[in-house]
Amino acid sequence: MADKLSPDTATYADWLATHVFSQADARLYQSRMEAWAATPRFHVALIQDGAGSDALARSIRSLGQQYYPQLAVTVVADVPAPAGATGSRLDWQQAHGDCRRVANRALSAVDADWLCLIRAGDEVAPHAFLLAAEAACSHPDWQAMYSDEDRIDAAGKRSQPRFKPDFDIELLRSTGYLGGMLLLRRSAWSAMGGWATLARGQDELATALALAERHPAEEVGHLADVLYHRSDGDPALTAIADEVRSALVAAHLHRLGIAATVVPGLRPETLHVRYRPTAHPRVSILIPSKNQFPLLQRCISSLIELTDYPDFEVLVIDNGSTDRDALDYLDGIRRMDDPRLKVIVYDEPFNFAAMNNLAATAASGELLLLLNNDTAVVHREWLGNMVALSQQSRVGAVGARLLFPDGSVQHAGVVLGLAGPAEHPFIGWPADSASPMHLLHATRQVSAVTAACMLVPRKLYLELGGMDERQFKVSYNDVDLCLKIGAAGYRILWHPYATLLHEGSASQRQLPVPAAPGNTDKTARFAAEQDAMHDRWMPRLVSDPAYNPNLSLGSRNYEIEAEAVLSWNPTPWRPLPRVLLYPADFSGSGEVRILSPMRALDSHLRIRGFGSMRSLSRVEIAKADVDSVVIQRPINRDRVDLLRAHKQFSPARCLVDIDDLITAIPPKSPHFRSFDRQALAHFDAAAALGDCLLVSTPPLAQAFSHLNSQVIVVPNYLDGSRWLRASVPARAGARPRVGWAGSISHAGDLELMFPVVKELAKEVDWVFLGLCPPAFRRYAKEVHRPVPVGAYPDALASLGLDLAVAPLEMNAFNEAKSPLKLLEYGALGYPVVCTDILPYQGDFPVTRVPNRARDWIEAIRAHLADRDEALRRGAALRSHVQDHWLLENHLDEWLAAWLP
Repeated sequence: MADKLSPDTATYADWLATHVFSQADARLYQSRMEAWAATPRFHVALIQDGAGSDALARSIRSLGQQYYPQLAVTVVADVPAPAGATGSRLDWQQAHGDCRRVANRALSAVDADWLCLIRAGDEVAPHAFLLAAEAACSHPDWQAMYSDEDRIDAAGKRSQPRFKPDFDIELLRSTGYLGGMLLLRRSAWSAMGGWATLARGQDELATALALAERHPAEEVGHLADVLYHRSDGDPALTAIADEVRSALVAAHLHRLGIAATVVPGLRPETLHVRYRPTAHPRVSILIPSKNQFPLLQRCISSLIELTDYPDFEVLVIDNGSTDRDALDYLDGIRRMDDPRLKVIVYDEPFNFAAMNNLAATAASGELLLLLNNDTAVVHREWLGNMVALSQQSRVGAVGARLLFPDGSVQHAGVVLGLAGPAEHPFIGWPADSASPMHLLHATRQVSAVTAACMLVPRKLYLELGGMDERQFKVSYNDVDLCLKIGAAGYRILWHPYATLLHEGSASQRQLPVPAAPGNTDKTARFAAEQDAMHDRWMPRLVSDPAYNPNLSLGSRNYEIEAEAVLSWNPTPWRPLPRVLLYPADFSGSGEVRILSPMRALDSHLRIRGFGSMRSLSRVEIAKADVDSVVIQRPINRDRVDLLRAHKQFSPARCLVDIDDLITAIPPKSPHFRSFDRQALAHFDAAAALGDCLLVSTPPLAQAFSHLNSQVIVVPNYLDGSRWLRASVPARAGARPRVGWAGSISHAGDLELMFPVVKELAKEVDWVFLGLCPPAFRRYAKEVHRPVPVGAYPDALASLGLDLAVAPLEMNAFNEAKSPLKLLEYGALGYPVVCTDILPYQGDFPVTRVPNRARDWIEAIRAHLADRDEALRRGAALRSHVQDHWLLENHLDEWLAAWLP
């Protein structure tokens, strides 16, 4: 289970690489601060707490590297201040006793708006207080803030991220998840009496509980970024003894006047808060069913025999059972004349929502327990635990822990946006195994629970109109109900101390299945219910407060979200337009037309750009919240559907980019068969869907003008940040070096050169980078393997060519190409002989020839006969490229094309 407990190092390393706060981001904050009504002042108490001097120095250094200027630090250490260590923003006090007491005295005297306590050895992200200041200004009602965190070793290596949910008092009581670097507004800190002065490791939980006693969840903010890095030696990482943890939580509950007993939980470092029920109201248990006698009998028998709750009734809603054993069993219930057991008939087509609504009106209980017929009770106190939890403040629904027969998890709450509108996390996870932040073994707040076992006040259920039996007949009716409960201001809680067995959707499996082809009715119904969820609840689906934006909506196992567009927003006030780009590849055209312009615009603070190869879900599209979307070369159904989803679930401008005349791929190209009739039909559909079609040359614009009323030409340019730094070595050797660079897609073009290469093999050294067909190899002096796109400029420069050749077949495909090859050669100062073809014509200082071997040979010999002239022409081409074809000089052109 180690791979599920925390993301592996490579995955977190990837996340770290895409979540880097830059100097450019800091400049944006400089402008932002000018708009603040006031500039929040922070003061940090850094306590040595037994740590070594090296650990203390690391913490001081991290605080000294903060971008935010309104930060002061008081070091509370075991030793006196080194000479020259203090200053206007750094105070040093030697502790002769408890560091926390000294820190409290020091902070009570400082002039600051927000206060914070940090332990020596721990480090703070450079942008931490910038984000905190922005949050303080944007959320003036917040009285406290906390962030996500990870571990850091002495070498600075980070691991084990903890991506936390928003503030949750039940989770805090169950397992003190809030962590370190709790920022408190001065008034809140003073009201609490400062930091708890308990033994090391206990103070964080005690302080967080004291905070919760005075402030509601709405006043405790969560900064969903890894801003705090705990050192391996942090004493808070040592587990607090269960009895100490229990005592802290028990004292907290006593101060609030909440009657409860605190006992050890299901796993170490967890607690079970056993709330004392204020009453034992009647519970009406509603069980929709059809046939399935063995399951129904087991469900009801286990309810009667194993439930120790004193007052409940069972209402079976029969949906037209036809099996004899099921009918006999239901008749037997009726003949028993037991007031706890009733049968209600629902003779309409299966509608889970309508069946529960019908029973809710007939129920006599103060509480309703919605229960599937394929569940079974496994411990006596389950219902009493749920009722007691439901009686806590502002609780609107309580869900149970449901396990498959093999003991693995079937239900542990519902995450909004997961694998569609909503889904269960942890499905199949061994129930007794460790889980991230003990979430499988802690009572906690969630956004929704399944109606397979859901307790809800009958009055609230009816006030909200019950389940929506029109839009959600079978699926998502429970999620929709929970979201209505949450919107009314109530909490939804999941309780692992109410555990039942659950087979999983047995009632739905009994639905009639069309004979053929496939279950089209059920598929259409499910799709319509998903659409209804998206239409009604999309603003909620994109942000589940019980989850974390840095966690994936595509994984049930709390894995890291690898797509930065879904998890990285260092400037939440949105000073830059957000652009999401889907390159066709990460080399070639994808680099030139998508990634290079994106990086350049991003680095020049013109956009915040994100590149992705993954097709986002509909919820992810809404979560990304971008201004523009660019999809390059969409030639399959997946990309067309992706574009359609962006059009439906995002107001972003949607563009389609194409760099080749894909309707005329040369037969000799290895890609010839890839662009079949179906691929072209997909492209036509995408081009028509897009708000604009973006192309690289006028011939492409003309060729595709019938597909979209707006076709924009933005030529290919060279990324100067990569090409201008490439250095060509001094030429060496007696024979001139003549070369070509390209990929297998240019096989037909290179074939033109075979007689030329053969003829000149004794006069020049032929050099190839990338493709070199077998017939050419006997005449080649050097053949260099292809390199990654980032290494290509340096690799091409390292060839040290005296002359570069750029042959192109004469065909419609090549006539529509861009002069990219000339730009690459020219950026390095290579003189060029090329085919006399449209993309290479114009004012490029190159030698153009028709595609006849004799013309090629003569042009190459003429160049090499006058080396000085060749060098001059190479220099002229370089100047031309630098003057006219560098990307950095055309950012406005790209920006105008991409943005609305």
